[in-house]
Amino acid sequence: MERELARAVINKLGSTGTPPEFGIEAFTVGLDRYLKVIEEEYLDGILKFNLSSFKLITGNYGGGKTHFLYSVRNLAFRHNYCVAYVSLNPTECPFDRLELVYKAVALNLTAPQPTDVIMPLGEKGIDAVIRRWAGEWRKKEERTERLESYLLDLPMTDSSSFFNAVRGAFQSLLAEDLESFQEAVQWLKGEEADRETRAKFRISERIDRSSAFRMLRSLAQWVHAIGYRGLILLFDEAERGMSIASARDKRRALDNLRQLVDECGNSRLPGAMFFYAVPDDNLLLEGSGPVYEALKQRLRSVFSETNPVGVRINLEELGMEPVAFLEELGVKLRVLFEQAYDVRLSGAEKVLRVLAQTAIERFVLDVSYRRLFVVAAVELLHRLRAEPNLSFTGRDAEKLLRVTTQKLEKREQEAVESEEF
Repeated sequence: MERELARAVINKLGSTGTPPEFGIEAFTVGLDRYLKVIEEEYLDGILKFNLSSFKLITGNYGGGKTHFLYSVRNLAFRHNYCVAYVSLNPTECPFDRLELVYKAVALNLTAPQPTDVIMPLGEKGIDAVIRRWAGEWRKKEERTERLESYLLDLPMTDSSSFFNAVRGAFQSLLAEDLESFQEAVQWLKGEEADRETRAKFRISERIDRSSAFRMLRSLAQWVHAIGYRGLILLFDEAERGMSIASARDKRRALDNLRQLVDECGNSRLPGAMFFYAVPDDNLLLEGSGPVYEALKQRLRSVFSETNPVGVRINLEELGMEPVAFLEELGVKLRVLFEQAYDVRLSGAEKVLRVLAQTAIERFVLDVSYRRLFVVAAVELLHRLRAEPNLSFTGRDAEKLLRVTTQKLEKREQEAVESEEF
């Protein structure tokens, strides 16, 4: 990894403990048992035969769900899938409002990218995917009439309005009519379009609650039709709670989730795979009534190497003892830190082992010991860089972890207050 990228990763990890969108392979530990099966059984397996699948990811707050989803995204890129990572939250993107979920997917849709560099600005969004699509076809075929013939031969999506809009955006780029391209993209991103724009592109639908799921299906169908293997959607309930505010909203969200699970496996979602990450599946499934029971039945099976068709992936069960996990993570963080600052930290392994053992023995339930360890480890490495002969005992580790816990809790409280006000 280049020094600048390594330093950016260390900076992100040391400030929040949350993974950056880039360079995560350098500090990935314990996920191979799941990622290998996902790659072999799904990305390079059944999805190639126009099938689809759904997985529920569970893990404590700060327990690696986002890291896991980014790892899946990178695997998908290498197998030529388009991906959209969507962070669900109560204000902008709750799962009970599927039209807002579709809008977030369209804004975050990304064609395959290199995973060892920071993604350039302008590579996310359905508009960026359409630009790449048109650019690649323009390289293959310069004659406009042949491109028009190609567009006519594209298979229709569930929504004729969606199909007409993406085709209109493509044609606008060929004609170098950027204003018309932006008009078509505006509707595709879930924004309002005026009557003239809808008439120009033969758009007869609004993207609202009644049409949102049809738009998601159409998006998957279009991505598959233009040459990608399929579409991977990563939904991340990144907050401690859920993105759903009330009991009524929760029932609607669960019904959306049930519908999504039921759609998987049929031909209307060719090459599509959905991952839904939650901090606690009890938050999702606690309750009584038909919708809860229906979803519990669908999400009951456990995913593993021996049962790849299972639905639930538990990131608390990685097949590693917690101390061994943190010690291996510490080694990777040390290597990354040494790359970032071009140093050799001869005493790092010993002090990081002390930190790992203390984190396991005395971690605070309010903060995941994994995230707590990462933030504290980066600070400890900075100390060791400044003072190579640093003396670091269990008592020192406990003090560092306590201060780090307070810092993380304060940052989280500030984030919550900024959302509320």
